[in-house]
Amino acid sequence: MGVKRYGNAFGHKIILFFYNLLGYKFVAFILNFVAFYYVLFTPSIKKSLESYYEHLGIKLTYKVYFRHIKLFALSIFDRFVSRIKPEELHFIRENREAFMSLQEGGIVLLSHIGGWATAAHSLKADIPPMHIVMRESTQKDISKVEKSKERQNESGVKIIDLNQGPIAANIQIANALMSKEVVAIMADRVVDANKAIEVEFLGSKVQINRNPFDIAHRFKKVLVATFVLNSAVQEYTLIFEKIEIEDKTVEAIAQEYTNILTKIIKKYPNEWYNFYDFFNQSK
Repeated sequence: MGVKRYGNAFGHKIILFFYNLLGYKFVAFILNFVAFYYVLFTPSIKKSLESYYEHLGIKLTYKVYFRHIKLFALSIFDRFVSRIKPEELHFIRENREAFMSLQEGGIVLLSHIGGWATAAHSLKADIPPMHIVMRESTQKDISKVEKSKERQNESGVKIIDLNQGPIAANIQIANALMSKEVVAIMADRVVDANKAIEVEFLGSKVQINRNPFDIAHRFKKVLVATFVLNSAVQEYTLIFEKIEIEDKTVEAIAQEYTNILTKIIKKYPNEWYNFYDFFNQSK
């Protein structure tokens, strides 16, 4: 499934210029105009969210759509802020003991809800090195801007790039887990049609990524669903939920994750960042 990435390197540089010149609050203000632009000129994004809000029982008004896009823009901006001046962001942790169970390594389940990348630097001190399984940006200019702001305190966060192929990625995942390190994998989006699993989500059958549940089941590793939600301006709430895997099938583990995801989404509906028809993925 190809998922379009919006934005460009020039826009990112402009935002960072204003941030360095005028500070956080000014950029947070001008992001209102960015969101307003998308509300007016990107009806395809609004259409892609219609079934999501319909499943939640929420009417997708332009006000709701504006709020959704504004939070998405803010999450991207905060990803840069977390690299440049992490002290400007405040993190509240819920159920921290679940996250601390990763001391001997394990798997973190990430989702396209909230700003998980914003908190990557703040997690490093508590756990072994983390390897994030993801597809590195195909927009090299944006990726270059992001990496130009990398901080030393992110040295314990590494990328396992899916673009290198499944065999190479799987070897790196196995090596990390056998070394008692942490592997973070996006669970809610199918990246390989052959590695999908069906679950019930918001009253419908959908497909999600089977890989993290297969890996946890095979290696008998701790599994922690992790969510980073924008709870206020410059404030994020980190929510951790440990999923027990003993004596469970892969299908049961995947459904338990989906139940947790459903609970989080109902509390933070505007922070769902899968901008395609999730309930009709064949499109």
